[in-house]
Amino acid sequence: MTKSLCIIVSHIFRLAMVFLFVVAIAIDNLSWTLICLSGIIVSAVPIFLKRYLKVELPDVLDLLITLALFLHTGAVGVFDNIYHILPEFDLVTHFASSVVVAFIALIALYLLDEYWDGLHINRYAMAFAVVVITIACGVVWELGEWAIGKLWGIYFQVDLDDTMMDLLVDTIGATIMAVIGIYLIKNGTLKELTKGLGKLADTHLNKNKQ
Repeated sequence: MTKSLCIIVSHIFRLAMVFLFVVAIAIDNLSWTLICLSGIIVSAVPIFLKRYLKVELPDVLDLLITLALFLHTGAVGVFDNIYHILPEFDLVTHFASSVVVAFIALIALYLLDEYWDGLHINRYAMAFAVVVITIACGVVWELGEWAIGKLWGIYFQVDLDDTMMDLLVDTIGATIMAVIGIYLIKNGTLKELTKGLGKLADTHLNKNKQ
């Protein structure tokens, strides 16, 4: 997917979330209105970073973030019983989120390895670390769902099988992204994708040497 196409599709997802936000208000669904609003705010972070802090995220990462947010907040915001109609939809959102988390972890580790003397790691160890980090984030997410259920009586977890399946999908998404990451590092694509972030990392991580 080209750079311009990534940008266009990302903005389409943002506009779709705004539309669904308006719909959620119209049907007087407060909880999903707040969730849609949260998705819109988070999806605007890459734009804010680029415009005001001159930090440009890879366009493909921006696309993945907006896609995951749309799946979590937009579609569910309107069809709030979708998990009952289509239980497998939960696995789709977990997969999308795990890919995003894994990609962010991959970029962070890659930049540290490239521009910080305190870390030296080969791409296979990096891929393993990406999987571990993503699984850990998945565990924290499940703990959050459990805590919300205990504290406020809003239960997202159906049973143990549901939780374990979510974690399995998180692991699969992370593994796929890690394998792709090895390829991206090997052929130099990741270096090209993170060129802007690389300059920023080089400036801040090596400022003590200057």
